[in-house]
Amino acid sequence: MQLSITGHHVDLTDALKEHVEEKLQHLKHSFDHVVDVHVVMSVEKYRHRCEINMQVSGINIHASKETEDMYASIDGVVGKLNRQLKRYRGKLRSRTADKGKAGRQIEIAHRVLKQKNTDKDVAEASYQPLFDDHRTINASPMSVDDAVMHMELEEKRDIIFFTNVDTDTLNVLYRRQDGGVSWIEPKV
Repeated sequence: MQLSITGHHVDLTDALKEHVEEKLQHLKHSFDHVVDVHVVMSVEKYRHRCEINMQVSGINIHASKETEDMYASIDGVVGKLNRQLKRYRGKLRSRTADKGKAGRQIEIAHRVLKQKNTDKDVAEASYQPLFDDHRTINASPMSVDDAVMHMELEEKRDIIFFTNVDTDTLNVLYRRQDGGVSWIEPKV
């Protein structure tokens, strides 16, 4: 496990670093597939914030906690990570039990259109949209539960395209503005 600790507006004392390393070693003992850990601690007025990004078996897990004490923030974020890793480990166990299910991987084209600066009242018949960005997204085969787990584990991810292993169709999960998750699937 590779560990990096960064501080913003906080002195990274040896005691603070040792506390972080000790807490993260408990996570390593409970889940041995941790590859990389990045800890960011910051202080703004009375808010002490600790964020941890972990790379575990090909997925990224993110958690953060903000309190009035840095040690409490560290303990809180490690507790969140421990719960997420337990949930992930349970999903891995159930996934290996359902190994007979298979699905196909679909590639999706993602294009971002340039906005044309013209008068809105005048519509040109010869207008062709230009693309700013073009990427390919892989829709991996997984169950809806697995897709929700990926979205929960990666807090920064707002949309997931996946091939539903039950229906073998392209599905989408996205995070709504109220924090809930919506699921889009084609009618079969």
